[in-house]
Amino acid sequence: MAISRTPLLVIEDNPADLRLLQELLEEMAPGSFDVHSTSRLDEGIAELLNRSYPVVLLDLSLPDAHGLSSVDAVHEVAPDTSLIVLSGLMNEELAKQVHERGASASFMKGEAEITGLITAIRRLSLASL
Repeated sequence: MAISRTPLLVIEDNPADLRLLQELLEEMAPGSFDVHSTSRLDEGIAELLNRSYPVVLLDLSLPDAHGLSSVDAVHEVAPDTSLIVLSGLMNEELAKQVHERGASASFMKGEAEITGLITAIRRLSLASL
């Protein structure tokens, strides 16, 4: 019996951050996720219009969008998709703001404990079933 891989959309413009995230996900949860990625918000929006994802990981600093408007844009096209925000500038106030705008979780890039992120992705994926 084949194990079902959870589809995961990552909207991240930094190739090094994306590669690290993919490596950590595969190391800590081998074969669990089917990672799709885009480097721009408009590409991510197009992907969400064409395919359903239970969870989206969103960087708040992209070439075509910056800040909280990115959270709003994702929720506008995929209101039932769980959103995890990743930012190099995450602090308590920003975390509060992204949660108020509907994000399910937020993590600081480079400091996010990968097991916590994986737990959040799995929890949110199961909740979307």
